[in-house]
Parts: sequence; structure tokens; C-alpha cells
Amino acid sequence: MEKIAKFFKNYSGIIGKILVNHIAMSIFGLMVGLAAYGIHPVLYWGAMLLGVGMYMFLLYMVMWELGAKESVEVEYGREKRDNLKGLKISLVTNSLFIALGLAALICSFFASGVAGTIALPMQMFVHSIYLPLFTTFSGFFPMLLIVMIPELACSALSYWAGVSGKPCLFPDKKRK
Repeated sequence: MEKIAKFFKNYSGIIGKILVNHIAMSIFGLMVGLAAYGIHPVLYWGAMLLGVGMYMFLLYMVMWELGAKESVEVEYGREKRDNLKGLKISLVTNSLFIALGLAALICSFFASGVAGTIALPMQMFVHSIYLPLFTTFSGFFPMLLIVMIPELACSALSYWAGVSGKPCLFPDKKRK
């Protein structure tokens, strides 16, 4: 229990930053997706790819920066290297969304009650970046959990790249 409390204390700022980015990109995805919905299907899917790409960029930068900061601690032996820390942080961040996805999946079997009417729209709002996937695969409820795979992979790989000393994909240009 002590380890979990320490983990939350150390990474609550990062988790909060990722949650804010996720919700902001969901609102962005909802606005762009709904605007492109009636125009053309290619534009609709393009809006989704734009939103997902922007979210992955934000996620990459946050997690790479964290890994780069912690690489100094690892290099000097003040902290033990944990290559899966990015994945752990992403799982903690997405635990609310995973719970909503599981609630929507369970409620889909019963199809009645307040829980069934609340869980799916909330999950759709939270993951409205992926709106074309949800409208295309509306009967495939595990899609709610599948869409988290890119987020988990991006977090894990970008943290690993940062802590390993790999150069950032988007480096700052040095000023003279």
C-alpha cells in the first residue's frame, strides 16, 4: 500500500496532465468529427486520424519528457530503472476509462436500466477522438477497450525512449 501511495504522490501531476490532454482532445475530436460527419466519409475519418495523431503527439511529449528527467536519476543510481513505468502510468490514467468501457460492455448484455443509458454515452464522450470507429462498429462493444491500445503503446514506448536517452522525435532547435 505504501508503494501505491508513493507512486500516486510522485506521478499525480503527470497523470493529471494526461487526463486534461485526453479530455481536451476528446472535445476536439467531438467538434471536428461532428463537423466533418455530414460532409464526406473520407473527411470524417481524416478528422479522426488528425485527432488521434495530435493526442499521440501530446502523450509522446509528456511521457518522453518524464523519461528524460528520470534518466538522470537512473544514471546516477538514485532510482532503479523501470522500463514499464510509462505503461503503468498510462494504465493508472486510463483506469477510469477502462472501468467505463467494462461498465458499458456489461450493461450491453442487460440493455436496461440507468447504467446502460449512462455508461455508453460517457464512454463515447471520453473517446470521441475515435468517433468514426464507434459509428462504424456500433455493435462491437470491446472496441471501447481496444482503442486504448495506441495510448498504452505510445506511453510505454515514449517513456522508454526518454529514459534510455533516445533523442526526442521533435527536438528543440538550439538558439544562438
